[in-house]
Amino acid sequence: MLEIDGSFGEGGGQILRTSVSLSAVTGEPVKVVNVRANRPNPGLAPSHLTSIEAVAQLCDAEVEGLHPGSKELVFKPRQLTGGDFEFDVGTAGSISLVLTSCLLPGALSKGRVRLRVKGGTNVRWSPPIDYLSSVHMPMLARFGASCSIELLSRGFYPEGGGEVDVEIVPSGGLAGLVLTEQGKVLAIDGIAYAQNLPEHIVSRMKHSAVKKLVGFQNVRIEGDLRRGSSTGAGIVLAARCENTVIGATGLGAKGVKAETLGENAASDLAETIASGATVDEHMLDQILPYMAVAHSSSSITADDLTEHAKTNIWVIEKFFPKKFSISTRGNLTEIATG
Repeated sequence: MLEIDGSFGEGGGQILRTSVSLSAVTGEPVKVVNVRANRPNPGLAPSHLTSIEAVAQLCDAEVEGLHPGSKELVFKPRQLTGGDFEFDVGTAGSISLVLTSCLLPGALSKGRVRLRVKGGTNVRWSPPIDYLSSVHMPMLARFGASCSIELLSRGFYPEGGGEVDVEIVPSGGLAGLVLTEQGKVLAIDGIAYAQNLPEHIVSRMKHSAVKKLVGFQNVRIEGDLRRGSSTGAGIVLAARCENTVIGATGLGAKGVKAETLGENAASDLAETIASGATVDEHMLDQILPYMAVAHSSSSITADDLTEHAKTNIWVIEKFFPKKFSISTRGNLTEIATG
């Protein structure tokens, strides 16, 4: 059984999610020890349980140590068969983190996978659900996987109340993806959203972002104003380039102006485009397992190799004989699989 030290690197929940996801697709049993040992509250947090449980159901795994505070987890996968599943993360627990744990196993299942997940759709320390639909899933499609997501309701901290439907069509395997050049920016799409707030919040986010992106053509940001059981706002932008999709996000917080959210997200997007990177900081972490599982070589360029990415590479290389190669291309870092 493969053993992973959960205290390595940034030592967070990503080690757990990557470990169980790769265990499910490789069939390799895994034990994660020292779970979140470097965190103020070590051991499994409630927010991690649903992600692990979800992957376990997808592959009919036997799991030991799946309870809050557990410092050791044993995951023994069986077969990825597909099917319909429902999960409730609880209050505003991140739906996106559950989905990013399940997308790779779902894409390599024997049958179609349908997921209904309840919890938080737009919460801190996780990608907004709109980022998954506008950036992550289009990037996954470039590996050959087909996924779709329907946002039924939004959920913000602390009440939650979000709900999504996801369908994953098995690909039979992922093709390699070589992304070393952005290509021309074809369009910039976005969504400015708010729930239980005045319409002008959405308008101010939109207008400030568009103003910041005045140097680009084909900029279109939609507004999404809703009523629901929780209150919040934010913006997600996606630059659709000839060869890739690059995203940027902003999530509302008390005391932060709507204009600031829009401007900051637009500035982040413009900076990543100007750098020449083919993935943004968030997609860098999320794309690495797909690269490792793909049948042929893959490569991407990033503005910088984050600590999260370094930790994820370390975990992934425990499962596969092939290693990532990391090199410098001008001001960019190129990450590739052989």
